[in-house]
Amino acid sequence: MEQIELTATPRTVIGKQVKALRRAGNVPLVVYGARIQPVHLQASVKELARVLRLAGGSRLIAVKTDGETHMTLAREVQREPISGQILHVDLLAVSMTERLRTEVPLALDGKSPAVRRGEGVLVTGIDEIEIECLPTDLPDRIHIDLSVLDKIGAVIYVKDLRVPDAIKILTDPDEMIARVTYLAAEEVTPAPVPTGEAAEPEVITKGKVEEEVEEEE
Repeated sequence: MEQIELTATPRTVIGKQVKALRRAGNVPLVVYGARIQPVHLQASVKELARVLRLAGGSRLIAVKTDGETHMTLAREVQREPISGQILHVDLLAVSMTERLRTEVPLALDGKSPAVRRGEGVLVTGIDEIEIECLPTDLPDRIHIDLSVLDKIGAVIYVKDLRVPDAIKILTDPDEMIARVTYLAAEEVTPAPVPTGEAAEPEVITKGKVEEEVEEEE
């Protein structure tokens, strides 16, 4: 798998001054970790957006700056609520010789035969799991084969996943990933038929609403 790289430059501006940095098309970054002092950087917003799109939160990003390379994972991406513009990114520096814990997304592949036959519907549970492994063994996602769900009641749990021995799954083994259940019967509740005095308030209410609409027009 091709390594994801991000070129960044040292950042000296902090606090409110970063607004000017953003206007110039750059985003402030921080690389932090248990064995390093925080490194304040900046990178092009376009390049950073491309890198984050590729890496998500489960692929390593090689941050290159001033002749150094930090192997990192994206840990927090702050965005402007309305525009979605990237405002700040925290990157966790990892050691290539130490095991790490992180979440990895699950990818549902194929289709359940029972669903294909129209016998039931697919219900999904968790969409990521926590694992522990060396950075070199970190998968970008774990694939789930839905073709094993061949009948109503068939379930895939975390304990059913098969991963390489180098990867340890930390998520509860009884967490449900996907299952096939019966089609829900459509329930039709008949509308109550007003009788006697109970009908009168309904007629009055409707007339009042119509009068209010006419007055507003």
